[in-house]
Amino acid sequence: MKKVAFLFIAICLNFLVFGQKTLNASATNLAELKSGVASGHIQLILPNEVSSENITMYAKYYTNMFTVEYDEKSRLATFHMVTNDTFSRRVILRFLSANQIVGVQVENKNYDLGTFFENFLQ
Repeated sequence: MKKVAFLFIAICLNFLVFGQKTLNASATNLAELKSGVASGHIQLILPNEVSSENITMYAKYYTNMFTVEYDEKSRLATFHMVTNDTFSRRVILRFLSANQIVGVQVENKNYDLGTFFENFLQ
């Protein structure tokens, strides 16, 4: 009986650990992403699970790097860079991570945050 109880607990813990949904942001398209990086006004569509309260709360920590303008209806977040350089754009990854976002979809391909930075934000 102990083995059955232990097995049941192990299966439940497994579902808790591995059953969590991963959140991904997305870029509207590659051309807009590239022009946003060049101009310092990067736009990403955030998932429904990210609340506007969290966006506001986490954005206040990064005001020396960028400000975030968020349209709740379209879920479009626009990052206005204070200084449009590689270091400041890297901080966007911290903001996304704080909101539990683990990747970004660009033209139907998912990139983890590190790969997204290397391919599009550098």
